[in-house]
Amino acid sequence: MSDDFPEALQIEVTNRCNFNCQMCIRRVWNAKPLDMELALYRKIAEECFPLLKRLVLYGFGEPFIHPHILEMLRIARKRLPNDGEILISTNGSLLTQQIAEKITKEIGVDSISFSVDTISQAKLSRLRKGSNLKLIANNIETLAKSKDEAKRDFRLGLETVIMEDNFSDLPELVEFAADKNVDYIIASHVVPYTQEVFAKTMYLTLSRPTIEILKPSLRHGWRIIRESTLELFGKAYGVKMETASTELIRSFWTEAEKKGYWINLPLLLSSTEKLEASTRLEEVFHESEKIAHEYQIDLKLPNLYPDAKERRCPYMEKETLVIRSDGAVSPCQEFIYTHPVYVNAHKKEIHEVIFGDVAKESIKEVWQRKSHATFREIRRDMARNVPWCGDCPYSALGCFYTKTNDVDCYANAPTCNECLYSVNLAQCNI
Repeated sequence: MSDDFPEALQIEVTNRCNFNCQMCIRRVWNAKPLDMELALYRKIAEECFPLLKRLVLYGFGEPFIHPHILEMLRIARKRLPNDGEILISTNGSLLTQQIAEKITKEIGVDSISFSVDTISQAKLSRLRKGSNLKLIANNIETLAKSKDEAKRDFRLGLETVIMEDNFSDLPELVEFAADKNVDYIIASHVVPYTQEVFAKTMYLTLSRPTIEILKPSLRHGWRIIRESTLELFGKAYGVKMETASTELIRSFWTEAEKKGYWINLPLLLSSTEKLEASTRLEEVFHESEKIAHEYQIDLKLPNLYPDAKERRCPYMEKETLVIRSDGAVSPCQEFIYTHPVYVNAHKKEIHEVIFGDVAKESIKEVWQRKSHATFREIRRDMARNVPWCGDCPYSALGCFYTKTNDVDCYANAPTCNECLYSVNLAQCNI
């Protein structure tokens, strides 16, 4: 990794959107609707684009709603190196045939992905209020046709968010992608910004090895914790109460520690329905992979379970910096706005993490700033340097370090101790 300059920029050209999606951060934030000023974009382009390998033009808004998006794309193509990539993620509602032909044939965008969670119009309308499946499908077909006629390589993709409402539709979505000449699909578990969406998640935040260790406890239920707690209080008052439950929990901890893990028994016992959901989802994933293989579609699935020892920051791995629509610079998309998130059976307040402002200073200054460089260095070995609260019994019991992302029990400030992206439960297209 380089400390001189980022390899890629993700620019949020706008935070406005013409949809009102059930799972979107825009339902819970207090951000001012804003398009990036073209003058600011030009400043960034002149300074940075010739040095980049990749430019990602989307954030928490619909990029094609920006009145100057085509001009922004032209500037990008002119300023980027010949092999520099341009990626866009869109809800697909505004991509007319004229725009499709311009971005594939005239400008030369390298990849566009459409957000489509199901091919059921009724479900899609509930998940993404304002969407019209027929219109989006037609726009995908239009872009696929332009892709075939273009003289340069172009990849057409779908992005889908998995939750209880639509997980069983994934195989059909892969079939749909094959029919529309789509090259890739990126699937991600939902990042729940509300309690209602959290209830629809299909994953546990416990590491899979710890789940396997703890499975024998499920037949005992909460009794195993109650008995162990009673014994603990008994010892405090000089009463001997050795129970089978205590010995069982002790054996769990011994086995987990040998493998380098902690155990979060309270979270498992309070989330048995999530364990069942993960089992059902695993079957859907296997079926979807078979279909994708048959049609040679690149299907990128999220993990079914996290692993505390296998954590990576996708933004650090790809040396990507995020610029908000007002010019604020952040290490990742999840940190560009203050918002709530529901994880490990509790609410967490994510405070924005801003390292600079490109309206007032250069990208190079922000990237090389000591606080930013330290932030990146810590996350180059997340498993060692950042705790994973999913396996910690305190995370589901009101631990101070899980209230916000301000600091963790390793003294990292800010922290990524419950980041769903770091364990590949959530995926981003960068």
